[in-house]
Amino acid sequence: MLMVMEPTKKVLLVDDDGVYLFLLKRLLKKHSSVGEVVSAGDGAEALSMLSVDADLGTLPQVIISDIEMPGMDGITFAKELARLGLVDYCHTQVILNSGKVSYEKLDWSVEIPSIAYLPKPLTKADLLNILA
Repeated sequence: MLMVMEPTKKVLLVDDDGVYLFLLKRLLKKHSSVGEVVSAGDGAEALSMLSVDADLGTLPQVIISDIEMPGMDGITFAKELARLGLVDYCHTQVILNSGKVSYEKLDWSVEIPSIAYLPKPLTKADLLNILA
């Protein structure tokens, strides 16, 4: 009997750039393991969404967040994720990305080693590695 793999991964995109979100969603939806792609315009909106997801037991397996956003930026968002315990880093991969970040700004990542950084724009190869 042939077994067909059902899409299983939920991906949360956090970015204030609508065009970038659109392009990432299109690339992600083409991947066979992605079942759902949701997005938020900043860290505060993403935290609200994740609070609801935690209550429903539907947390994403992948979170990709921009760093430079108005409102709550990606670094503050990542720190709040850890502080609030909204994600289980064994089951959720968190990636921060930006085209304008200096490496000094990433020194905080030593506190949360489960979070990765990739420069913008994410490529198809980057997404394949993230979803593998």
